[in-house]
Amino acid sequence: MNATTSLTTDINPTQAAGEMIPSVAVDRIIAQRNSGIATFLQAIALLQKAREQLLSASGKTYFPDFNRIIEYSLSSPVATEQDKIRRNISRAADREVWQRLMNDTGMFTLMSTKQRDAWDTSLYSDACPEISLDNVLATFKNLHANKADTFEQGLIDVFRSLSWDYKTNNPCCLGKKIILNGMVSSFQDKFYSLGSYGQTRINDLARPFWILDGKNVPDFRVSEGARFSEFMSRGPKQVNQLFTCEYFTIKAFKIGTAHIVFTRPELVDKINDIVARRFPGALPPAV
Repeated sequence: MNATTSLTTDINPTQAAGEMIPSVAVDRIIAQRNSGIATFLQAIALLQKAREQLLSASGKTYFPDFNRIIEYSLSSPVATEQDKIRRNISRAADREVWQRLMNDTGMFTLMSTKQRDAWDTSLYSDACPEISLDNVLATFKNLHANKADTFEQGLIDVFRSLSWDYKTNNPCCLGKKIILNGMVSSFQDKFYSLGSYGQTRINDLARPFWILDGKNVPDFRVSEGARFSEFMSRGPKQVNQLFTCEYFTIKAFKIGTAHIVFTRPELVDKINDIVARRFPGALPPAV
C-alpha cells in the first residue's frame, strides 16, 4: 500500500464500504473563526473604552461591579434582558457619579447624619436616582432650600442620641459638657480612627453654632468632623489628647467615647432654645 492510499484510508475509513462523506467548508469555518476573534477584540476594546469613560465620570481608578455586570450580561439573552442589563450598568455608574458630585460640590455639607445614611442606602438600592441634569439640579436645590431644617434636625438627632447613663448628659438641655458614644474605633489597641459616622455627628452638632454666630457653615471637607478625623489619624498618641474647635473641644478615649466641652456658653443657651422649641413641655426619650 502506497503512502497516498494509506493517508486516504486513515482520513476516510468508511470509503471502502462505498459510503459518501459530506464535504466540509473548511474555508467558511476558518473565516468564522477569524471573524469571531476580530469581533471579540473589538468588543474588548469597546469595553475597555467604556470602563475608562465611566472611571473618568466617577473620578476613580476602579469601577466596582464592572466585571460582574459583564459576566451577567454575557449569560443573559440581550433581546429579552436588554433593559435589565442597562439598569445594572446605569445604577453602578450613577452610584459612583453621585458620590463624586456630592463630594466635589460639597453638598454633603447640607446633609445630616441620618440623611447621609438614607442617601447611601438609596444609592445601593433599586431606587438609586438616575443621573441627569434635571435630577442633579433638583437634588441640589432641595438640599439648599431645606438646609435650615436639616441643620436643626441634625442637632436634635445628636441630642436624642445622648445616653442618660452619663451624669454630664442632661435630658433637658445641653450643659457645659456632653459625652458621645461610639465615636472612635480601634484595631488591636494600636490604631484609633474616627469613622464617617463620628465625623457627621460632630458636624451635626457644630453647624447650628456657626449659624447662630452669624458665620457660614464650613464645607464638610474642612469641617470640625473632618479635622478631628485627621487629628485622630496621626497615631495612638492622639487618644486622650485635646482637640480644639471653634465652639468646643473634643477628647477621645479608648472605649470609643468622645467628651465635648462647649466654649461659647451664650451660644449654648441659643442652642437650648432650639431644643426647648422642639420638645415643648416634654423631655426627649432616653436612649
